[in-house]
Amino acid sequence: MELNYRFEDNGSEETVLLLHGFLADMSSMETAGAHLWEHFNILLVDLPGFGDTKAGGDYRMDDVSDAIAALISSRWGAVHIIGYSMGGRVAVSLLASYPGMIKSAVLESASPGISDPTARKARQKLDRERADSILTDYVSFIDGWERMGLFQSQDSVEEDQKARQRENRLAQKPAGAAESLINYGTGIQQSYWQDLPEISIPVLLLAGEKDGKFVTINQKMEELLPNGRLEIIPGAGHNIHMEAADKFGIMVLEFLIGG
Repeated sequence: MELNYRFEDNGSEETVLLLHGFLADMSSMETAGAHLWEHFNILLVDLPGFGDTKAGGDYRMDDVSDAIAALISSRWGAVHIIGYSMGGRVAVSLLASYPGMIKSAVLESASPGISDPTARKARQKLDRERADSILTDYVSFIDGWERMGLFQSQDSVEEDQKARQRENRLAQKPAGAAESLINYGTGIQQSYWQDLPEISIPVLLLAGEKDGKFVTINQKMEELLPNGRLEIIPGAGHNIHMEAADKFGIMVLEFLIGG
């Protein structure tokens, strides 16, 4: 699996890897890295199925984290990581499988997967249904996705920002998006809950106040991570780096510099 990536060398000794969410590509994380550029080198990656990374075939979350680990070791050795939503799940897999490669982590609206077998099967069914909908009528799927309660907190976001987000979603390839759900979606990926107590590096957990599901998930994660700290962002929903960009940037920068 060959990952498409972009490296911004700012002359720093430290590099931050940014991993995007579902229905997006690396460009969607440029805002998340805006406050970091003067202090860190920036590594942006297109996750499998999105942007210009083409995976294909039968692969799983372990294969995704293996590919990212190979990229990191090829040039940087170890990095800091910021993962949003789907990218946060990938980041957790890296923390569990390659702890020596990650210096610190920011997990934004992320989860370690689903531990309950019945709930996992139900999510696999939902992921398959969503994949079918994507392949049937991608634009209609995006329309429905944007109406989800998960994103209703974006009503106050400026229209040009929401337009850029929608443009980025529509630019993705339906086959790749569907493939990502089947191969490393929340339902099919393994659970990493049991690995959290073994992750010793500093971890900043971020959840939006209006994103109740992920507030609950991250409260449980904080209890299990030895060096984890949860910050709940007032007024924000799922996409914190867009809905509360300045607060997100300052908080992440302070954590990475101080952590």
